[in-house]
Amino acid sequence: MNKHQDPAQKVTSADEALKLLKEGNARFVSNNLVPAAYKESLEKTATQQSPFAAVLTCADSRCPPEIFFDQGIGNIFVVRNAGNIADREAIGSFQYAAAVLKSQIIVVVGHTECGAVINAHAGASGLPGELQGMLDDIAPGIKGADSKENAIIANTKAQVEILKNNPAIKETGVPVYGAHYDLASGVLTWL
Repeated sequence: MNKHQDPAQKVTSADEALKLLKEGNARFVSNNLVPAAYKESLEKTATQQSPFAAVLTCADSRCPPEIFFDQGIGNIFVVRNAGNIADREAIGSFQYAAAVLKSQIIVVVGHTECGAVINAHAGASGLPGELQGMLDDIAPGIKGADSKENAIIANTKAQVEILKNNPAIKETGVPVYGAHYDLASGVLTWL
């Protein structure tokens, strides 16, 4: 019987971490999820964590990374915000994941029908406070995109570049990948 990666067992390479995420998404898409062992995972992670991957994804309720990667407690370090933006807080979180927690990879996941990116692409303006600021942060990375779907992919790639080029993350040598999640099928396409 398949089990989730033991959260107490360290994953020691980016290739192995990427393989675990790809296998998890394949299980999710085929509806062949690993039975969760939450109690056992809680016991193993109560005083420490060593997530093998760190994931930046949208706060959209339809794209939960622990589920679409079929991972258990303690396996992935997740940062979520509308539009999967590598803002100051996200960057600091990934610096922590890479340098302190020793996550082997960072993955930025965009998704179909992302409202934040679609609104930024449409040039929405006059929105209240931080909401407008968020769209303004997305706008430079999607400039010139000819469709909402291309804007979503461009945004993911732009956030990957921000993280890849961050000096503290670069210093750790942790690779940064991009992926695109399809809300209708559950399939992740690696960019």
